[in-house]
Amino acid sequence: MKLYRLATKNELHEVASLFTESFLDYPLFPLMLKSDKDYKKLLYQLNYINTKSYYQQNSCFVCVLEGKIVAAVLLKKRGEHGPNFFQYFFNGGIELTAQVGVRKLIYILRTLNKMKEACQRYGKDTWYIDSLAVANGFQGQRLGSSLFHSFIFPHISKQGGGRITLVTHTELNKRFYEKNGFSVFSEYNIGVSNHPITNFSFQQIIHSS
Repeated sequence: MKLYRLATKNELHEVASLFTESFLDYPLFPLMLKSDKDYKKLLYQLNYINTKSYYQQNSCFVCVLEGKIVAAVLLKKRGEHGPNFFQYFFNGGIELTAQVGVRKLIYILRTLNKMKEACQRYGKDTWYIDSLAVANGFQGQRLGSSLFHSFIFPHISKQGGGRITLVTHTELNKRFYEKNGFSVFSEYNIGVSNHPITNFSFQQIIHSS
């Protein structure tokens, strides 16, 4: 039986590792991090900083199956701002800066901000899915759809409903989100001019229960 709950502090490394393994081949991160021998390490650091920052806002949730974390989601609450620069900086940004340099860190933050630009037009009065992933070995079992329909949508509905937004960059993910009731409301390219990727922004209205 699947259990959905907030992540605990001692699970942050496990959740960050889940995101890292799931996003290894995701097109967004090679734009920001060099695809060399340190790529996976840097990607993990980036995911850990983000995961810890959302955990501090009680916004890091996990799906547990037979005692194992099999999926996770970072969900910004309606009416609240997501993690800010200072949270990221003190949750590991200092170490990441030492690895990639100040200019690279600024580029990473600008790229992430550009990615969320369309969703940010609604301000803080919307829910936002920052990251969602299913652990390797558990994909293809409808756990992603179950995460939406058994936890995220009911959770939002109980909190008064509202608009939920998210961003993705692949056609495969686009089809997945459309299958789960989302629609594209903005589409534009991000990244360098000679290697752009499509930025799809999605939304869906969840009604109050």
